[in-house]
Amino acid sequence: MHHSDSQKLYRLRRYVPDTPLVNLVEQYWLVNWQLKHGQEHVQRNLPDPNFHLTFDSQGVKLIGPVSKVYQYPMAASGFVIGVKFNAGALNVLLDGPSSDYVDKEISVRKYFGSDVTDIFETCAGALTDEEIVSALNKFLIRFVEPVTAKQTQVARLLECIKNSGEIYTVAQLARRANLSVRTLQRLFNQYIGLSPKWLLRKYRLHDALEELETNTLTMIELATQLEYTDQSHLIRDFNDMLGMSPAQYLSDRYAPDKSRS
Repeated sequence: MHHSDSQKLYRLRRYVPDTPLVNLVEQYWLVNWQLKHGQEHVQRNLPDPNFHLTFDSQGVKLIGPVSKVYQYPMAASGFVIGVKFNAGALNVLLDGPSSDYVDKEISVRKYFGSDVTDIFETCAGALTDEEIVSALNKFLIRFVEPVTAKQTQVARLLECIKNSGEIYTVAQLARRANLSVRTLQRLFNQYIGLSPKWLLRKYRLHDALEELETNTLTMIELATQLEYTDQSHLIRDFNDMLGMSPAQYLSDRYAPDKSRS
């Protein structure tokens, strides 16, 4: 959120995994920051529906799909190393459907072993990006499993939601996939954890945030462009997912805070 402003406060890099890992890992992401003395920043994000393995100064975490805006406080200097898994890729390891793990921190040692804390033999913050990516590739290769037909199907459905500008309802998605709405809902419950309706709203809000950053459209024009039935439905989605209205989002962007002092 507020990417154009907040990206000035940290360095974000993304890397693709080695070829044998492409069906397990979507990307590695690395963040470092070095803030001035007394300066603070809270980075807020509207997440994708993926499991993440993260490493920071507090330790290692396995985080399930996140259904709401989450925030990460930054001060002084620090880092986060993240592994973003492909949707549905961890199902073979888990004890239940992905929906069981939404908004939860999961026992990382249970699913990745006790040596997951030893991936980086020295302080990860002191390693180069190349060394970090190499260590992750080496560790995660043991967890690669053949991709099932269901996983492939769900991945294609998710890409359709993300990239198809003319699909706004679950019924439209079901027709595109030649599936019943109920079958679609079961697939998403099992492999993604969040409903197709939630994801359609989420990616439409991504478009809304991009438009708001440019500040070139009125709220009525934005609602029309994104094919909301009216302005009130757009505002409701903002409040449900971001915890604020579009107007509050814009005022928050320009409000002075500790990160811009």
